[in-house]
Amino acid sequence: MSKIKIILFILLSFEIYSLPIYKTISNNRKLKETIKEDLIDDEEDIIILHTNDVHCGLNDNIGYDGLMLYKKELQKKYKNILTVDAGDHIQGNAYGFLSKGIEIINIMNKIGYDVATIGNQEFAYELEGLIECNATLNCGYTSANFCYNKNKTPIFSKYVIKEINNKKIGFIGLITPQTLTKTNLFSILDENGELVYSFLAGNEGKDFYNTVQNYINEMKENKVDYIIILSHLGNETDVKEYASSALIANTNGISAVIDAHSHKVYNTTSKNNVGEWIPLVQAGTKLNYLGILKIKSNGTIISELIDEIPEPENKTEAEKVIRNNKERWVDIEMKDYIKNRTQFYDKELNEIIGYIDFDLLDEKDNNTQICRFEEISLGNLITDAIRNIGKADISFICARNIKKDLKKGNITYQNIIDILPFYDEIIVKEVKGQDILNALEYGVRYLPNKSPKFLQVSGISFKIDISIKSTVEVDENDIFTEVKGNRRVYDIKIGGKQLDPNKSYKVSFDNNIGTGGDGYSMFRKNKVILNTNKSRKDALITYIKDEFEGEIPDKYKNTEERIIIKQKSKDKDNNSSKTFIIIIIIIVLIIILIFSIIIIYNKKKSSTGKISLSMENLNDNLLSI
Repeated sequence: MSKIKIILFILLSFEIYSLPIYKTISNNRKLKETIKEDLIDDEEDIIILHTNDVHCGLNDNIGYDGLMLYKKELQKKYKNILTVDAGDHIQGNAYGFLSKGIEIINIMNKIGYDVATIGNQEFAYELEGLIECNATLNCGYTSANFCYNKNKTPIFSKYVIKEINNKKIGFIGLITPQTLTKTNLFSILDENGELVYSFLAGNEGKDFYNTVQNYINEMKENKVDYIIILSHLGNETDVKEYASSALIANTNGISAVIDAHSHKVYNTTSKNNVGEWIPLVQAGTKLNYLGILKIKSNGTIISELIDEIPEPENKTEAEKVIRNNKERWVDIEMKDYIKNRTQFYDKELNEIIGYIDFDLLDEKDNNTQICRFEEISLGNLITDAIRNIGKADISFICARNIKKDLKKGNITYQNIIDILPFYDEIIVKEVKGQDILNALEYGVRYLPNKSPKFLQVSGISFKIDISIKSTVEVDENDIFTEVKGNRRVYDIKIGGKQLDPNKSYKVSFDNNIGTGGDGYSMFRKNKVILNTNKSRKDALITYIKDEFEGEIPDKYKNTEERIIIKQKSKDKDNNSSKTFIIIIIIIVLIIILIFSIIIIYNKKKSSTGKISLSMENLNDNLLSI
């Protein structure tokens, strides 16, 4: 390569990689001068404005009113704009809960979303609520892998094709296959006892990849120019074959992946199975970022994330508001629309349930969601309420259902909904002690790491030896099958007495895990002895009002050692012995090194007729080596 070409290459590379940190270019073409033209705006560019994991963040961060303002500003500059969402929008606060997601859908219709897929939280109001949201959403949902189990036919549109600027843009919506175990769809069976619904889990991901590839090929046959995946998978998942990068690595023909589910902020590329680098982008959560995919006429895709709306040219339709101690530009019309849609619920939400004189937090040492790996007082309060409403021996709740802290002061209805936003009802079952043993073992399998399936408990106490590797076996859907070896959980007591594996106990829990959801298949076969017709939220409100006359007692200031996590002393001794041996080995190696230096130095000095190195002047001579 000539010197001139090398200099041009370096200058061009610098121009590309000195872009803002959240802007990347990917086109799978050889690097050449025409890429410079990609940075020039063209009104014929196709703009895909994307959101993910909004979780009812109507007025959080950028906000839907900020999104509306930005879209209006883009429409002044570009002819071809699409707005899409990658799932988890109808659950996350009281407005979503009280309207079962419909108010969020109304706002999305007002903004004018062109394509949307479902996330696992779209099942927060059960299947009936999701079906209603799909009917209300103007563009409807696309989801390629939410299907009937029997014939694998998708429930919603398998993909959507939009024609814009003489180009066909195809969108495939995907949802994490782990959704099956996180909803009560797991308990919906046909006449043969088979699951009615599927998310294409199993076969080491091959069924999932093959289905996506088949739909890609279908669209290619229909002359679709670009194929965008709306991926509610995330790139950080316990089941690696369902990560977005794994999907890319096992397919070809995808133009870009708009990711979701893990609430991360990244703008990168990932290699497909023919060696092409595919844009992979995720815009955080609750509209702390907006994503923009720009498709140029030459095929280049530019991906960008922004964390604030630029000052508009025409300010007559915009105003500044303060959010998170930051000034933000928003659209006045949309701001007023959201206010009018939500104020109907404000009286109910502001109802005072009770009072608490201290904080119940789900954080420690800057680590949030500690309910996912250890006992917390808020978890104790909630499970006590669940046990109380079912008049049961013990109660459980999966950590993923606890979403917010309870802060000192008045407790409002909105506080309760924000903490427990899901709708599942409380049931009571007679459960064998052996099934309880298996459930506890399944719940702690990821320790010391976090898990949304970790159980907060009431009426039961136990210890966990994390030095023992989990021997829990699961199927392709991450559903419990058996414990194959040593158990981590021991010293289990119910009502102060050791658990009896052969005895039946009354267990109060929500009808999700109570019917086998979240992978707790051991509860599926047990008999329901009470349908309370009350949700977790109802249970907590009743407990605060009736049991405590509205004021949370001081006993919840601290945890009660219901869950004790440790290593047994024998293992600690073994670890101490191993550490001592390692230290001895290191000391011996250091001594050998020192004497080797002395010998080498003495030989060198002897050969030149100088006095050999002695231990007394070792330090001085070592400095001169």
